[in-house]
Amino acid sequence: MKPLITTLLRCPVCGCDGVPSEDGKIFRCTGKKTHCFDFSKSGYLNLAGPHGGAGDLKSAVRARSLFLESGYYEKLSDAVNQILSDIRASRVLDAGCGEGYYSNRMAQKRIVLGVDLSTVGIDHASKYARRDDLDAGFVVASLFQLPVADASFDAVTNLFAPCAEEEFLRVLRAGGYLILVSAGEKHLFGLKKVLYENPYENQERADLPQNMELISKQQLTYEINVEGRDRIDALFSMTPYFWRTSEQDKAKLQSLDILNTEVDFTIYLYRKGTQE
Repeated sequence: MKPLITTLLRCPVCGCDGVPSEDGKIFRCTGKKTHCFDFSKSGYLNLAGPHGGAGDLKSAVRARSLFLESGYYEKLSDAVNQILSDIRASRVLDAGCGEGYYSNRMAQKRIVLGVDLSTVGIDHASKYARRDDLDAGFVVASLFQLPVADASFDAVTNLFAPCAEEEFLRVLRAGGYLILVSAGEKHLFGLKKVLYENPYENQERADLPQNMELISKQQLTYEINVEGRDRIDALFSMTPYFWRTSEQDKAKLQSLDILNTEVDFTIYLYRKGTQE
């Protein structure tokens, strides 16, 4: 992890600043009782505490990576990156970054810290950032207990992950921005039509910020053709329907080689007040 990114981190035990050791293998806090955390081989830190960090299995991370790296959601990534450029965000926290697809694309033009509870996802993200020499670092931690300094980021991105508004407000600078993405009403409706007799539209998420100013709300909608059983299965495994669908209905996907479906994203832009 690059030194500039480690300066944004704080000890999850005592909240003090931390510094890497001279050999770059340990992150050591500067508190009275020194707390130490090992950098992984791929460069990430686990700052979730002794019982934190688990999340997705390797198979789930591989499936998501296969789907996302095939480019089906590249337009969404581009839209988020355009907003980050428009608001001139140079330091971004990607809250709930998963396997790091969006984070690493953000980091092509800015400094990014990705946070997620999935150790497998964070490891995958960190390997790709190191391979491409990106200004991205990754930490295993809860979104509701972010091990980062107050007012240290220009923007927080929150794509399909829980909205921890109180923590986001803490880590954003005055006048900083939150980009929140959720599934729109018609998202993956083509997939639902295959699975269910009576497919339903999505409802607006219930955890939208209450103490930030809504600057804009936009829809991004387009159609995708997902080709191949592996990619169709990968997409399905990324959705909440994977856990809610009966085995009988899941079997309906087995006959498909191509899935045509609409994707529908709602992109919210919020701003923190300018008064601390």
